[in-house]
Amino acid sequence: MSQCRNILILGAGELGMAMIEGFIKQRQTNPDMRLTVLLRASSLQRNASPAQADRLKKLTDWGVETVAADFNVLTVEALAQVFAPYDAIVNCSGFVGGPGTQLKITRAVLLANIARYFPWQFGVDYDRIGMGSGQPVWDEQWAVRQLLRSQQQTRWVIVSTGMFTSFLFEASFGLVDVPARKVHALGDANYALTLTTPEDIGTLTAMIFFHSPVIENEVVYLAGDTITYRQLADLLSRHYHTPFSLDVNDKAFLAAAVENSPDDLSAAYRLAFARPDGVAWQKAETYNARHQIEVKDVKAWLAEHKTPG
Repeated sequence: MSQCRNILILGAGELGMAMIEGFIKQRQTNPDMRLTVLLRASSLQRNASPAQADRLKKLTDWGVETVAADFNVLTVEALAQVFAPYDAIVNCSGFVGGPGTQLKITRAVLLANIARYFPWQFGVDYDRIGMGSGQPVWDEQWAVRQLLRSQQQTRWVIVSTGMFTSFLFEASFGLVDVPARKVHALGDANYALTLTTPEDIGTLTAMIFFHSPVIENEVVYLAGDTITYRQLADLLSRHYHTPFSLDVNDKAFLAAAVENSPDDLSAAYRLAFARPDGVAWQKAETYNARHQIEVKDVKAWLAEHKTPG
């Protein structure tokens, strides 16, 4: 895989930018690496927003090239033409493209005969969860894995990271209510979540990309932290110097919430995460632990981020 040096990153959102930074850290030992990022055409226009303009300047300063394409507009065949010049693709596009987008991108990757592909799988263990999770995007992610395994032309690496650490504290998700000093456990107080920051995902994925011997056709697990809801409540109590209560929302309660609000995506996600397996794994078994790479756990994340309290 030494020839896989012309790399296309799909997307420059929170994970995409962290991924680019992770690959830039590898330049010293891989000076022939060429990085390009795929963006929507609107992000490259002169009237782009200040945030988009700042991002473009950063990419230019880093020596990262840009190419424009829209997953929703282009056909599989047209996307394959965009992808064809590259040796490897790292997909950081997320779920914003809507249902079917990740299968579409993967089919285009295979049609373009890309040598190496890191799909958008930076989340839970879709193999363990399987089809019929009740979460359509999770079912599609499982289908992407089956599509990749059905062929031998493109070598792939799936990086399972668990939830982004910051998402744990998103008010809309409803797991941690800091003002009320409460943790809402999904399913059971002893169920766990694996959490990793985008910065660690970017750094570790780039390390996995250039790992020797080459990693291919394999699922690699990362974890900044794996923590139960009970442990989380204890940690928050120590961090804020005041007790956090633990409110267990069992599966019946979560299923009723979905039934009462079928359009509430957060309710559907809460139900999907209420399980003892597939959303958490032992940190000791991960790539970062095996190679003794320092990562940010929830305690360190809290120390750096001033969450409202």
